[in-house]
Amino acid sequence: MNMQKKVIGIIGGIAPGSTIDYYQSIIAGYQKRTGTNQYPSILINSINMTRMLGYVAEKQFDLLIKYLHEEIEKLKTGGADFAVMASNTPHIVFDELRQISTLPLISIVETTIAYSKNKGFEKLGLFGTKSTMQSGFYQAGAAKENIEIVIPGIEDQDYIHSHYMNEFVKGIFIDDVRVKLIEIARKLRDNYNISGLILGGTEIPLILKPENLPELELINTTLVHVESILDYAMSD
Repeated sequence: MNMQKKVIGIIGGIAPGSTIDYYQSIIAGYQKRTGTNQYPSILINSINMTRMLGYVAEKQFDLLIKYLHEEIEKLKTGGADFAVMASNTPHIVFDELRQISTLPLISIVETTIAYSKNKGFEKLGLFGTKSTMQSGFYQAGAAKENIEIVIPGIEDQDYIHSHYMNEFVKGIFIDDVRVKLIEIARKLRDNYNISGLILGGTEIPLILKPENLPELELINTTLVHVESILDYAMSD
């Protein structure tokens, strides 16, 4: 039986709800894979989301890299064998972090693009924070695999971002907001002929479910990431 070989390290708290989702999904996935009621070893460093998002908003990327690097190193000190960030937004500096981290890092963006390629997608929509939608790290990675990423118009971006920061990260999910998100997704489908939607904010799957948009595949980046985390944790 293939059991855990590497201790999982998570940079969490960005936001708390999605960190809980990661934690529970990793445990459930591990027990399913092993056919046991055993629990994997996981270290979580819950960092200051307000500080992190402040660096992102002010485009203080050097400070963001320094902060995240320090927090990743704490996971190493605690005994983690590799690390992940339980959020899409900080992946704006993932490549820089990978170059300086003493722990291997597994990217939510890379795993999501690999999943999308394997599924044969050619054009996908993207929801997330404004930083995630506008910064281009999903678009650049997808382009290497001949996948086109499209994002909502600026007013719809503002709507998603505002509700994300003021509600989703606080665990507040309102039915009227869900209805508007479905409307925005269908607008992308009608205007760009997308066949799937990347839920590029780890809180978005907590409000937008597959049954809400059966005509599109909703790519839950958390669950895709979790599968890669388990693959690595259980490999030699």
